[in-house]
Amino acid sequence: MPPHEPPVVKKSEDATSQVTGSGSVAGPDAAVNGLPIESEGDRGSERRDLRQEEATSPDPDRLPVPSDGRSSAASAGDGSPPSGGQGRSWDAVWRRAQAARGRGDDLVSDLERRRPESALVETGFRWLARDKRIVGGILSGGLAYRLFFWALGLSVLTSGGLGLFSRFETGVQSAMKDVGMSDAVADSAASVAEQSRASSLWLLLTGCVLVVWFGWGVLRALWLVHAAAWGVEPPRLQRIPQGVAGVVAVPFALVLLAGVATWVRAHIGLLPGLLATLAVAVIFGGFWLWAQTKLPSKQVPWTALLPGALAVSLGLAGMHVFSVYFLAGKLESASSLYGVLGLASTLLFFLFMLGRIIVWGAELNAVAWDVRQERGLR
Repeated sequence: MPPHEPPVVKKSEDATSQVTGSGSVAGPDAAVNGLPIESEGDRGSERRDLRQEEATSPDPDRLPVPSDGRSSAASAGDGSPPSGGQGRSWDAVWRRAQAARGRGDDLVSDLERRRPESALVETGFRWLARDKRIVGGILSGGLAYRLFFWALGLSVLTSGGLGLFSRFETGVQSAMKDVGMSDAVADSAASVAEQSRASSLWLLLTGCVLVVWFGWGVLRALWLVHAAAWGVEPPRLQRIPQGVAGVVAVPFALVLLAGVATWVRAHIGLLPGLLATLAVAVIFGGFWLWAQTKLPSKQVPWTALLPGALAVSLGLAGMHVFSVYFLAGKLESASSLYGVLGLASTLLFFLFMLGRIIVWGAELNAVAWDVRQERGLR
């Protein structure tokens, strides 16, 4: 009798149908040949873990991008310059600015150390402090405001005079060019003369009233500015008619002298015209020296008023050169581009600079006198 042989169990073609020890069919999580089979849930869990690991682990080749799409350097908001060439250029500008600031601080420190031994340095520091204390910029603006309205009255008076002149003489434009005025000024004068011919007498009367009235305002502004610069109580105005007459007459004389200098420059040459401009500045400086003796100040000799007169004279010469070579073209372009508003703005800037020079001159006289008195200088 043949020996007993164990029954042969045939393996299924499908590994998932292998019989377990309990005789049941294996599911999808069963093992094949001793190795476990991954389920769909395990693979999904691994993918989620991989994505989470990529999100949390830093990538050395990629900068993190914030939620709003900007780079981390831009979103930091620390004011640091951007990276790359633009950042290097900003660094260079910043270094130059810091170096310039350091040199400026060193210069100020050096001048501060020289104040006790140098009257000139002490005067400069006190000049700046005086201008800040009395708000010289505001005073200059108020003076420019008064001068602007006086200029408006003068323009009305000039319109009436041109209209009256055109009744007896038709060549207004050629006459203006003969005295050295530019083509734009000559054309404007001819146009004004033509338009104001019918009402020239009324314009003359109205202009005279306005010039006198606003001249009184300019006189009061000069009075108060000099009192503030010297730090004294403004006294009561005396000889008002003579003061108003001076305020009205002096600008006319100044304009006449400037016209002579313009004629010399246009008909003789540039160098004689420049010398004539300097002569006008010297004449006005002498007049301003005399006018300062009539304005409020401390009891000082007339020599104490020389620094302010010199400053105003040089400032006026610079403004005249500026107006001839720069402002005339700006006035022409401003009038053609922006109309009356541009012309008025340019004129206001010119008058503000004139007021600034007058305020600076008064302040310079006051502080220079104080320094001289404290140090016993003559």
